[in-house]
Amino acid sequence: MTATEGFKRHGDHSYVAQFADSEKEVLLNLCEQIIELLAERTDHGNDDPLAAMVGITSHDSPPEDDVLHRLLPNAYADSVDSSEFRRYTESTLRAKKQAHAVVMRIHLKSSEDGTIDLDHDNANAWLGAINDIRLALGVRLKVESNSNEHLEILAPDDPLRGVYAVYTWLGWLQESLLSALIDDADSKSQPENS
Repeated sequence: MTATEGFKRHGDHSYVAQFADSEKEVLLNLCEQIIELLAERTDHGNDDPLAAMVGITSHDSPPEDDVLHRLLPNAYADSVDSSEFRRYTESTLRAKKQAHAVVMRIHLKSSEDGTIDLDHDNANAWLGAINDIRLALGVRLKVESNSNEHLEILAPDDPLRGVYAVYTWLGWLQESLLSALIDDADSKSQPENS
């Protein structure tokens, strides 16, 4: 398997990909940034032990950082409803997103030869982590429907070309993992021949 193949189904509920050292480093760096970014929004002064235990946050307004706001969006257009919903769900959503990125980081760190072998649950965690990384990069790059045109006019030595390339590569990687998951689901739904 080469680094250009992305994720492939590997038996029942197993998905494998091979990454070059440079690809591992890029992925590690990005998932660590997501972990750190999400940690910036934690509650530091929740005095109510019950609220802390059940995950009710003291945050009732959206994050000021554009990337965090994209990762932890408003659920409703109405500000009152959105604030109330945020108080009850943001902590859990933030923890889930951090957990996905941590799963990705653990697999990358523990793979000495660049082979990543995921079970079904870890594959879903990777999908979530890759999606969050792409959302974050998309906000920083101000990705819109005409972003490909913007990429085409960038000078060959413009540092943003590399960031756009990573963004595109992550989309392809996510698609390969999703295709492997769908292929596995399709094979399970096929009737067995007797």
